[in-house]
Amino acid sequence: MPDVERQLALVTGAAGTLGRALVSALIARGFDCVALDRNRRGLEQLHDQLAAQGTPPLGVPLDLAGAGPQHYAELAESLGEQFGRLDLLIHAAAEFRALTPIEHTDPEDWMKVLQAGLTGPFLLSRALLPLMRATPGSVMLWVADDEKVRRAAYWGGYGVAQAGRAALAGILAAECARDAPDVRLVDPGPFHSPLRSRAWPAERPDALPSVEQAVARVLAAVEGDG
Repeated sequence: MPDVERQLALVTGAAGTLGRALVSALIARGFDCVALDRNRRGLEQLHDQLAAQGTPPLGVPLDLAGAGPQHYAELAESLGEQFGRLDLLIHAAAEFRALTPIEHTDPEDWMKVLQAGLTGPFLLSRALLPLMRATPGSVMLWVADDEKVRRAAYWGGYGVAQAGRAALAGILAAECARDAPDVRLVDPGPFHSPLRSRAWPAERPDALPSVEQAVARVLAAVEGDG
């Protein structure tokens, strides 16, 4: 049986730049972690890296752009049986292809970006809400990009997904205002990542804040200081 005193966190996009750093930081803070990402190899590398440091996360290879409601229901049931709690859910996964005018956006790419960035996280949140409601003090944190990106030219499905995440976080916060989870939204600020490089390929990585600074902003929001 797991130690009931240890808190459990689930991080989506856990094989990405921000997700990996968040999982590592949360484990260092004493959390048990579930690392969710479609990148199975990335999850294996994260597991090996953190196992060498002491406590590896539980890797869950799941594609937010391809999973259906039953996949999320099965995940929620499994977490309930194995841990009996979920203290923290961080929606850090995102999908971005390229800056593209709407008229040139491939419809299939549009649907995948919306599924990965908005509909998948909605389905995951919906499935996990009963477990989080049963965990006093639980927090659901939505990572969303700069508000200007949500309406800027050429950001297409990514901008729409980010706007939708902010709206959904607000709706959930209102619906959960009287009990758990506490639903919050955070913009971690700019940091170098493959996703960002697809938008600004000429940007120098050393000209940006570090991912550790972004993690600090996210964790401050978890604590209610963001």
